[in-house]
Amino acid sequence: MIHMMVELFEIKRFLPLPYEEAMAPRLKRAQDKLWSGGGRPDWVRLPEERMAPLRLRALAESVRAQGRTLVLVDGGGLREGIRGAAAFAGVPADREGARVRLLSGLPGPEELRDAVELAANGSVALCAAGGRESPAFRLLRQTLEERYGEEAERYVLTAGDLGAEPGENSGFGLLTAAGLLPMEALGVDAAAVLRGAAEMRRRCRASSFENPAWRYAAVRRQLCRSGFAVELLCCWDSALGPLLEWAAQLFAAAEGKEGRVLFPVAVDYSRSFHTLGQCVQDGPRLFLETVVRLDEESEDGLAGLREAVMDGTMRAHTERGVPNLMLRPGARTAETLGSLLYFFQYAGGLSACLLDVDPLSCPGVEACRARIRSLLPPEVPETKRRMAAAGIL
Repeated sequence: MIHMMVELFEIKRFLPLPYEEAMAPRLKRAQDKLWSGGGRPDWVRLPEERMAPLRLRALAESVRAQGRTLVLVDGGGLREGIRGAAAFAGVPADREGARVRLLSGLPGPEELRDAVELAANGSVALCAAGGRESPAFRLLRQTLEERYGEEAERYVLTAGDLGAEPGENSGFGLLTAAGLLPMEALGVDAAAVLRGAAEMRRRCRASSFENPAWRYAAVRRQLCRSGFAVELLCCWDSALGPLLEWAAQLFAAAEGKEGRVLFPVAVDYSRSFHTLGQCVQDGPRLFLETVVRLDEESEDGLAGLREAVMDGTMRAHTERGVPNLMLRPGARTAETLGSLLYFFQYAGGLSACLLDVDPLSCPGVEACRARIRSLLPPEVPETKRRMAAAGIL
């Protein structure tokens, strides 16, 4: 059974007046906006749950059997999600027979050069997560065309090949084939991930505070209006850290418009408690903490210690004026992973719609790109070509 508990730790210290009744109509409008799709492919839906996992597994096994490296190119946000899913599932990224290369964001010169070298001389399957117009994707596809000629298309995959929509901006494509195929290739059970996501989708259809995304989005918005400007997405388990990096990127791109957003930061307290924890405890009263806490049974005897450390830290931070929320998605299983991925996507989209902004658009990024193009002198086409290949333009 998938369960997501959103616990509000002594929240009346920070929000003394009732807010649920006033927020409910706004949350209902935001939810209706999400499910309407606005004329776009609706990322709130999932791939068809029976056939999609079978296609994903068959394709991943085919890629492995042929000794190919799956090279995924996405526009940003998807790579951290795939790495986070693998870390959550306890799958090493370099496990034998699971060769996956993730290329996204702004590739460095060495990273891009290695990918081109692999396409020119190795055995690859090139997958476009953000569409075929990505500059880095075009460069790699051109390399395959120079090598294979008209046969190059045999080495190129898109999410559409699996009957699913391509991955969208900011990591919202993680539960489409664009994210699920690399997960399956790495050894994550995509069928179980989709089962967990489908159960969380069912819970998120509720138009009430029984919906965990309503509860989370509402308190985040109220705390932001009360002056808290930075949300720390926290864990005490290093296996959760990469997944929270993805969630922070997703929230930033979905909500970060018109100057009214919580600035999201992922914090792994298992590594930084004595550094960042000091700033949170005694620094400016700008922070709220959202702690993700898994139900665990530890053979090393540390589970009880971790519980005491988390509880003590939450109490200490709350007493010093730091609001604390806790997300408890359940035990560490593939189904729990799917439910957590869907929950973050849904909550991020719902929060953006509360602000009346499009969670999928990134106008600030487009403005930066236009400004960069305007600064390039016309007599340096080679510089433009190299910057386009690197994903800047």
